[in-house]
Amino acid sequence: MYRLIISWICWVRILGQSRPNIVIFMVDDMGIGDIPCYGNTSVPMENVKSLCTNGAVFSHHTTVATICTPSRAAFQTGRYPVRMGLAGQENTPPVNIFTAGTDGLPRNETTFGKLAQRAGYFTGYVGKWHLGLNENWHDDMLHGPLGHGYDYFFGLPYTLVEEFDNTDGFFTLNRFSLKYFVAMMALLAPLRLFLNRWTFFLVCIMQASLAWFLLEHFSIIHQENWWGRSPFMYKFLNSYLMEDRDVVEKPILLHPLALRLAKKSMDFVERRAKDRSASPFLLMHAFAHVHDPLHTSWEFSGSSVEHGKYGDALIETDHCVGLIMDKLRELNILENTLVYFTSDHGANIQLGKHGGFNGPYRGGKGNGALEGGMRIPGIIQWSEVVQPGMRISEPTSFLDILPTVAELAGADTTNLHLDGQSLLPLLKGEQPSQQTKFLHHFCDSEIFASRFKYADTVYKFIFREPKLDHSGLCSGGSGALCKCYGEEILTYDPPLLYRIDEEPGERLMVGHNSILYSVLHGIITTEKERLTKELDDTKMTSQFADKSRVLPKPWLQPAYFSIQYKEQN
Repeated sequence: MYRLIISWICWVRILGQSRPNIVIFMVDDMGIGDIPCYGNTSVPMENVKSLCTNGAVFSHHTTVATICTPSRAAFQTGRYPVRMGLAGQENTPPVNIFTAGTDGLPRNETTFGKLAQRAGYFTGYVGKWHLGLNENWHDDMLHGPLGHGYDYFFGLPYTLVEEFDNTDGFFTLNRFSLKYFVAMMALLAPLRLFLNRWTFFLVCIMQASLAWFLLEHFSIIHQENWWGRSPFMYKFLNSYLMEDRDVVEKPILLHPLALRLAKKSMDFVERRAKDRSASPFLLMHAFAHVHDPLHTSWEFSGSSVEHGKYGDALIETDHCVGLIMDKLRELNILENTLVYFTSDHGANIQLGKHGGFNGPYRGGKGNGALEGGMRIPGIIQWSEVVQPGMRISEPTSFLDILPTVAELAGADTTNLHLDGQSLLPLLKGEQPSQQTKFLHHFCDSEIFASRFKYADTVYKFIFREPKLDHSGLCSGGSGALCKCYGEEILTYDPPLLYRIDEEPGERLMVGHNSILYSVLHGIITTEKERLTKELDDTKMTSQFADKSRVLPKPWLQPAYFSIQYKEQN
């Protein structure tokens, strides 16, 4: 009771004075078991540990999708990604593949950056975006951060991938198919009847060059994996850094990237703090770490004794958190700054020692059914309001961040069809709403699992899940994503049911013949039918199913030549 009274006093005092600054940290591909307050004891992460100690820890925090683009779309908008066509379907890419495509976060979607901007905040986005970039021209940013409510952007329009380490040249024969090449050349044979020898020869040379280019660097003639690309082309099209609308480095130099991003966030904070007439700010710092390839600056290489390159990346991530937190402290604005720390989904256990740790949970990145892919850290520090050491066990998710930011900023969400709820009542120590809150988890466009609280217990249904091998991995080998469709998927009718907080490993099920199962199955069936009908009536068709949107266009590519980054003083 004493804590609750103190919290309310602080809350009333803060709201009477000013709105808080907001800093959001999102790590890429980090497992919930990788950080101190969720079980990590073998990688030193003192700065994140400080957030845990001085803030509120959400012990049942989830994402609705377990791969990058749909997860980040949900995070930015507070809505299921299938609503805006940013979830895959069968025989489509699962994420945004080319920055020069036109798929991306639709213009009519509202991000928390846009809400904060409308409410008078100055907004910045530093780091990984991966939600599309341009629509009509190479710098219109209609799908990028500047088109979605952020006043400043420095970072990666795409993500990190192993191909960014590739050293292949343009002229290769690694993916070339002689069979398809001959077939494409044979199409020219009838032209010989109408063209003279030299003209026909020239046309053949042009056709041969085009055929080689398409066969070697793309896969558009294939029915499956039509979005495939060569390592060279993957790097050429997607490896670059931007500041606002300008490309400032191409390709990305990976070793200094994390510290470079941290410096840009520090500079952003300092500029805002030194402007005495400035409005409050919102900064989203989206780490490129700890997605592979695991490159760190030289000072952190070899710093993890037990966990190799992955541990090095975690330690550098923690260092960058510390740099930005120190800057807030130095500028005397930390106390009235809400800081949120999370990951976009679980660790990629398909990568083995280069993947990370998901604590007691099975599954990982790409597995749309099991907890390891969807349980994520959630930490909020706000010194003037949030009591240090709070643990919040209510089921919460990514979808709740936009409503939280909106309430902090005083922004109106009346006309937004949100799927989340503000976290502020929980942070104030209020009792959670008695209304049943459902959280649904997707693999591409399919609902694989759902959870809700009933009689003070959180229950989770699993409708479908990918087959796992004896080591708990999906088929396909190291780095392969779990499937969402096809023979590798198990479908359960009736679905599996778990008391998920009591059975985090999802092995001991609630019996199908029990009265409890019958009651809960009726509840989730009604809810799933309601949501499915609503989505069928209102959702946008998957953008990833449209080849004309996914495949790159030359006029949307921001840069073609190498650009060396120039550090600014």
